[in-house]
Amino acid sequence: MTGKSGRAGLANVPADYRLTTTANSPARKEQAQAYRLIDAYVKTFERQFDDKAEQGGKDTHNRIKSLYLFSESPGTGKTTTASAVLNEWIVTHYVGSVKRGRQPLQLPAYFLDVNEWQTLFLGFNRGNIPQDIAEQYSRPYYTSMEKAKHAPFAVIDDIGVRGATDAFRGDLHTIINYRTANGLPTVYTSNLPIEDMAQVFDARLYDRMRDMCVPIEFEGGSKRGMRK
Repeated sequence: MTGKSGRAGLANVPADYRLTTTANSPARKEQAQAYRLIDAYVKTFERQFDDKAEQGGKDTHNRIKSLYLFSESPGTGKTTTASAVLNEWIVTHYVGSVKRGRQPLQLPAYFLDVNEWQTLFLGFNRGNIPQDIAEQYSRPYYTSMEKAKHAPFAVIDDIGVRGATDAFRGDLHTIINYRTANGLPTVYTSNLPIEDMAQVFDARLYDRMRDMCVPIEFEGGSKRGMRK
């Protein structure tokens, strides 16, 4: 009920958004046009139970697409919305599994905050850091990487990383490449248009993302601190 444990907790959704749905999302009113597309997208989540449209399989007719939520300004509701969509996936997966007599997955979805993940990376890549301290950062870093790669559904929040090392950017590339290559639905958020991913990563990965993603632009300036 609190969203602090169970599947909601394991999904790593930010605490402020663990009870957010597309219906009660504070971004819904301000991003009404975007939410018309998002409502339609959430309705496709039932396809995860269609054996003929298994994610990553050869039959892609009913494959669940990915979303690319972007805006030039921060604070327009992208992360809020991505969290709400992920929560909708968890609910659809759990209820749909029970109805079909299946055991729901413990980790049907995962939220990767790229900025927090980069902080972990920096924590074990500083000079002269003791091994026991480095492991406190490296273990959760690689655990998050594996979860973000393999979860049936994922949010990768703020992928327009700036000031990142080639090694960190390479790890992020590995996650996104794995998910696109295996047809795993993903919601990306960014302050950059999707075309810029050709420079952030490379042209090949950009082409894969473009083929799988529906870009949705969030309009307006930052609303942080203004909502009641």
